[in-house]
Amino acid sequence: MKIPILESKRIILRPLTIDDAENIYRSWTSDPEVSKFMMWDTHESIDDTVEWLKVEVENIHKEGLYNWGFVLKETGELFGSGGVHYKEQLNCYELGYNIMKKYWGQGLTTEAGKVILDFAIDILGEKKFFCRHAVDNIGSKKVMEKLGFQYYGDSSYNSFSGEKQFLSKDYYLNIN
Repeated sequence: MKIPILESKRIILRPLTIDDAENIYRSWTSDPEVSKFMMWDTHESIDDTVEWLKVEVENIHKEGLYNWGFVLKETGELFGSGGVHYKEQLNCYELGYNIMKKYWGQGLTTEAGKVILDFAIDILGEKKFFCRHAVDNIGSKKVMEKLGFQYYGDSSYNSFSGEKQFLSKDYYLNIN
């Protein structure tokens, strides 16, 4: 299924494109505060962002992987990204997200997360979701709790490069 365009009150969620690279690099992938707890490392150049976006574009029709760019309706500004991907070892979808720092604490990540979960529940028919945050990432903890995720236990995760390791709090959301 091609990734559809979704909407909430303040946000349009749309597939990312290579044309987004400069904006994304300037707005969040080059910001060490945004990438601090992420599995991806801070992008050192726009080329890093372009390479990531090439993968996103290639996966636009791939089953089990749904990622969107988050655009503010009011201004048209692309301010973050997120989505769900199927984790075979957990037998459920994992929710992930990140947004540029200037929009932290405004409820936008929770709003986007709700739209993504609604898509996964209503369109994909999913009933179980996983999410995790680095122990020190309190903002992400708040988003997960507002979305209805329940704390399950502690674990850890590594960055894709293997250079960073994080202790994490793991959460599940079960839809009855």
